[in-house]
Amino acid sequence: MDPEAIGRLLEQEIPSERFRCTAGGDRRVSVDMGAGDIKGAARALRRGGTARFVTLTAVDRGEDIELLYVLAVGGTLVSLRTRIPKETSRTESVTDVLPGAELIEKEVSELFGIQFVGHPRQKNLILPEEWSADKAPLRKPLTGDVLPQARLTVENLLRDAASLRITPPALARREKAGLAKRPPLASGSDAGMQEFIQMVLRTGFDKRAGYDWEKKRLRYK
Repeated sequence: MDPEAIGRLLEQEIPSERFRCTAGGDRRVSVDMGAGDIKGAARALRRGGTARFVTLTAVDRGEDIELLYVLAVGGTLVSLRTRIPKETSRTESVTDVLPGAELIEKEVSELFGIQFVGHPRQKNLILPEEWSADKAPLRKPLTGDVLPQARLTVENLLRDAASLRITPPALARREKAGLAKRPPLASGSDAGMQEFIQMVLRTGFDKRAGYDWEKKRLRYK
């Protein structure tokens, strides 16, 4: 099956704008989606009639744990790929849709510290029962690509379009004095700031750096 055929199956459960199918070679299709859509995707592929679970792999990407559910669908290997933020480390188990995933989900849970909500197995599969739950053997500390000496500068640039932090009191004093809201070393206007933000979003720099727009800081120290 080609990416278009896989996409049509997935659309039975998931809006097309929430996933992206790409060919990964002869008889291989990769599908990127949010973690909340993995179970729906598995359900849609099973509904196609020939889908069977093959395996689940996990990779520590520094800020997130990447999960790759692999199913065989009509002679094609379909990889459902998603990322789980380490801050939450939770996702829904697919064992009620794909019973064959029970043991491998439990293995990933123990080794990478991901909680599969609704998983039927409580006892450890690999690690001793007395093993501390916060010490997953294959999990790295939360980290990203920005060097420690550059992290404060990156945070300032993405928050204020300036290499130095512009504090709220400083902004208030500038406005009271009739000066521009931002000093010359920063974007000189709100429109300029928005243009800068759009450039960051288009290039994907915020994702590569691991910037949290809601908290206005990097996700790691």
